[in-house]
Amino acid sequence: MACSKFLLISIDCWRCDALSRTNPSLLTPKFDVLTRDYALAERFFVTAPATRPSHTSLFTGLYPFEHGLFGQTYLKMFAGVTNLLQAFADAGFEVSGRSQRPDVFRFLDYEPFMGPLDPAIDDQTLASIEPTLQMLERFATAPQLRFLHFWYTHGGYGLSGMNMNPGLREMVEEGRQLEALRFYYAAATHVQEFLLVEVLKRIDLSEWTVFIFGDHGEGFNTEIMSHGDLIHEKVARVPLLAHIPREGWTLPARTLSMIDLFPTICELAEVDTGYCGYGRSLLQDGDDERWALTELDSLFGVGFLHKANLETEHRRVTSRLSIDGSQLPDNPQGVRQWSLTDGRVMFRQDETKGESVLRDVISGEALESADAEKYSGIYRDLVEGSAYRGLGEQAESAKEKEALEQRLKDLGYL
Repeated sequence: MACSKFLLISIDCWRCDALSRTNPSLLTPKFDVLTRDYALAERFFVTAPATRPSHTSLFTGLYPFEHGLFGQTYLKMFAGVTNLLQAFADAGFEVSGRSQRPDVFRFLDYEPFMGPLDPAIDDQTLASIEPTLQMLERFATAPQLRFLHFWYTHGGYGLSGMNMNPGLREMVEEGRQLEALRFYYAAATHVQEFLLVEVLKRIDLSEWTVFIFGDHGEGFNTEIMSHGDLIHEKVARVPLLAHIPREGWTLPARTLSMIDLFPTICELAEVDTGYCGYGRSLLQDGDDERWALTELDSLFGVGFLHKANLETEHRRVTSRLSIDGSQLPDNPQGVRQWSLTDGRVMFRQDETKGESVLRDVISGEALESADAEKYSGIYRDLVEGSAYRGLGEQAESAKEKEALEQRLKDLGYL
């Protein structure tokens, strides 16, 4: 029997140690009671350490190299990519997305479905969840797909308007990492215990499929402070709490990726999108070895995603990297990286510097004897074997074509 009610909850910057199941020092007793029967994925990885490409993978089931949003400041997706929100709206579902930062989804194909958590409030960190609760009650008997995005755990970690001296970055640099983490944990606790609780206690688990996840993690160490700096186990591996109202269902033991949620939801709802991606439904058993891909591209558009730029008229976006025909500025500190993980080790290749490293996912310890050619071969196979490979021909600007050509060179095609 098809499922007809889906709730997707994204907590921005949600690290694996920012919930009580993995960190007993976090006091979220109400949230813990409400999610005690949810499965927790131990090996769940995002496709990108940035909000826009990670969510685009959620809504398409595709890796960044497939959907076209290689990095945070790429403006548009490749044309012709099916997105979950539109597909379910076309299938007759009541569909909506509510976010504490809806403008971060500007210019993307699913933007029309995104709105503020509370339309009556200017500052969404002060938003009420009452409009969301009213919506769920109003459409109680209808098939629904709802997406909630909580930004409170991002960047300022709930410190908006507070003067910090020293700031969190300075604390980490001074070796006061645990002190800095207290502020981040407080923000994560706030979202779970005082916002999500009010939504989740109104959800009938016999009717709803619920996924709660991080769109990426966060650094908070001397190697990486901010999630967009490099691919790191602290930002690529995130929590996934999952509830599917199927008797006897359990999470597969294999490595899981953000792209797996798309085919899972479509299978549960019996909505056929013609999907041919690498995502694997969580309804399919199996613990066979699998490599999950994460990609980072921060070479362009440094500083672009602020309020004024995100109010740019859609018609002025003339390519995935251009406004009014002008290329977004290069980022001198930008990088292009990719990583592969089986949930135990992570291999990272820095295409910008030509450097690679193999690390233990849990400890972060660098491991010896990384066979770079082995992992490059796995990556090449993913790119070459993609059913969506032809979408890459949509690169429009000279800079995009140059970047694509360099990518092909790095993969050994040119």
